[in-house]
Amino acid sequence: MKLHGWSMAGVVLALALAPVAAGSAVSAQEVSDPAVDFIVRPSKIEVRVEAGGRVERAITVYNNDDDELVLDAYVEDIDLPPNELLASGDVAFTASRWLQFESDGLRVPPDASAQVIVSADIPPGTPTGGYHAFAFLQSRPPAGSENILPSGRIGVTVLLEVAPDGTDIERSARVSDSGLEVNWKNPFDPEVVARTVVDNTGDAHIVTGGVHTFRSWPGASSEAAKFGPDTTLRGTRHTFESTWDAVPLFGKVTVTSELVYQLGPDELPVIITQHTVWIIPWHLIGVALIVLLVAVLLRRRGAARSTEPPDDTEQHEEQHEVSIA
Repeated sequence: MKLHGWSMAGVVLALALAPVAAGSAVSAQEVSDPAVDFIVRPSKIEVRVEAGGRVERAITVYNNDDDELVLDAYVEDIDLPPNELLASGDVAFTASRWLQFESDGLRVPPDASAQVIVSADIPPGTPTGGYHAFAFLQSRPPAGSENILPSGRIGVTVLLEVAPDGTDIERSARVSDSGLEVNWKNPFDPEVVARTVVDNTGDAHIVTGGVHTFRSWPGASSEAAKFGPDTTLRGTRHTFESTWDAVPLFGKVTVTSELVYQLGPDELPVIITQHTVWIIPWHLIGVALIVLLVAVLLRRRGAARSTEPPDDTEQHEEQHEVSIA
């Protein structure tokens, strides 16, 4: 199964390298905002901490502008859509109540960098499991510009696992009914959209990814598309989607979904589902039926005209003229 160099082995390798293990280090990724000229590293902080413990991490801001950068620092919850696992407004897994910056602002000189410390104090007795929040850095408008809105902000994702070192946290997942649908870009150009929905039913955040393998009939053509890996937060649902446009105008497409998630450094369970969708151009068939119906009606009308008796009025008039003569 390969597409653009990706294979199931590549997904497994990517998951194996994902920092989900206990005591994982800070991600080396960076995020930037196109509205402003600064970069923040890391983009994600993942760390394990015991209940009653404290953790601190540094966030570095790089100012690529010629002017001094003034930032506000604050913490917010990760906005999650409601689902059957985590109800809207549920704060059970929220870490924002524990997070704080050492200062609520940061000044970064032109073409330089500066650091700000974000810390989390975990209350004693906190249940074992995964918790999450955003640590935001937002540019402040220049002094004297009260009517100007802030021009940009960057959020660092903070993922905490509350548990003693060496303690196993339940990591489990289920795949709900994957969906297939046919989209018509134009009357002669269909595409198939495949979705795999994974529910994180465990107590920890998990990293999920996999492969959609498309097979069509007739023609027996096939193709595979990698999705993920992405972090699926504790108690939430994640939808992976891929599209295949090399499908027949009429026929069927079968999609096999192979979802991989990480239990530990060496444990990568695979959940396999398979679904089939028929590609039937009902709109073209409808137009063809209408055209066929019109043709049949016209043909019947023409046949009815050809069987009508000839009009002999003129013949009787000629015979009457001859008899008078």
